Amino acid sequence: MMKFSLQNNKASWSAKADKLRVLSLAALMTVSLSSFSQNKSKGIKPSSERVELNYKQRHSKVAGNNQLYADGIKIKRDLTILKEIQEQRILNSDEIPAEELYGGIWVNNHVNAYSNVKEAPDTFKVDLTNFTIPTTGYITSKFGKRQRRMHYGIDLKVQVGDTIYAAFDGKVRVKQFERRGYGNYLVIRHPNGLETVYGHLSGFLVDVDDVVKSGEPIALGGNTGRSTGSHLHLEFRYMGKPIDPTEIVDFENKVCHKDSYLITPETFAVSGSRYANPSTLATRKSNTPNKYAKGEVTYHRIKSGDTLSNIARRYNVSIAQLCKINNISKTTVLKAGKSIRIS
Repeated sequence: MMKFSLQNNKASWSAKADKLRVLSLAALMTVSLSSFSQNKSKGIKPSSERVELNYKQRHSKVAGNNQLYADGIKIKRDLTILKEIQEQRILNSDEIPAEELYGGIWVNNHVNAYSNVKEAPDTFKVDLTNFTIPTTGYITSKFGKRQRRMHYGIDLKVQVGDTIYAAFDGKVRVKQFERRGYGNYLVIRHPNGLETVYGHLSGFLVDVDDVVKSGEPIALGGNTGRSTGSHLHLEFRYMGKPIDPTEIVDFENKVCHKDSYLITPETFAVSGSRYANPSTLATRKSNTPNKYAKGEVTYHRIKSGDTLSNIARRYNVSIAQLCKINNISKTTVLKAGKSIRIS
């Protein structure tokens, strides 16, 4: 008897459940049709555009004080930074750096392609504020005469496969291989008027006409071409003429000596160089290391909170002296990461 009663109750509950489901479905259809009817009566047409939704992402836990660490916020921030970096690019893909200075010449197969340029200025000020050290390796061979030939750059120690970075913003002009010389090499033209050459590479990370930012990876260190060991051969050139890189860069501290460099005819007055003008050789002692290379110049790397006053006290010099040798004033704002000359 008990069993029969339970079965009847079960059947009754099942019937009620089915009835509720039917009623719910009917109510839902009525509401939907009513909404459709209202929209139609108001003349609202269906739109094919995607509806905009106001999301409040809460993928992460909420910390104290209702502080939300949402993944969406980080993504938005990263995209904003990326957009800012892209906007900071100073060159378009079809733009030639320092085009007017170089007479519009842009060839992709020679380091020095400017022998026919006759109207290049003898004196030119180069902006160096955008500099990044191409590699942190130490100098293994200096600029100057090597027995029977000239070494028009410096060699910096790297291992095969080490990342090489662009020294300044610029555009890749040459990407070539030279079996008896540079090996795999790049030439980058910069808006400041210089060109940099990177030799003996094992691989390239950029191509001809690529626009690069200062500090952007461009190649891998190697031992290709005329080389007896893995190293980076680095040259600084102006209108095809080589400049001693140590005149511009303090390779021990990985920064430029100054924020600018003045190029004059004496810049190329190096004994043995085919680019030297004989009339200027007498004004400069040949093969004599400059005062920067000999370590006679002292620099201080500016840190957050540094002032001219505390730097002067630290090195026992006057503020006036610091201002004079750095060509700044007492009110100049010091930027962290830059270097200031002390002596």
